[in-house]
Amino acid sequence: MIDTLFPLLPPGAQAALRRLAARWPSRPARAEPVVRLDHDPRPGPMKPLLPPAAINDNPLQAVHEAVERDLRASGHLR
Repeated sequence: MIDTLFPLLPPGAQAALRRLAARWPSRPARAEPVVRLDHDPRPGPMKPLLPPAAINDNPLQAVHEAVERDLRASGHLR
């Protein structure tokens, strides 16, 4: 792509790009092994699931009971 656009540039821009390309160090790609030997790619063991705190462990049930208790105490619910 740059080879097709390079001749269209003015000579000053071409010279500047040549100087920049000569100054720019070319870096070869780092060759790393695909699989690191010090790392096991398999997932670790899962944490054990904790049983519920109670058989009827419903957090909204406690809120429902508190609201119902407050409404009964204020006389809005019989």
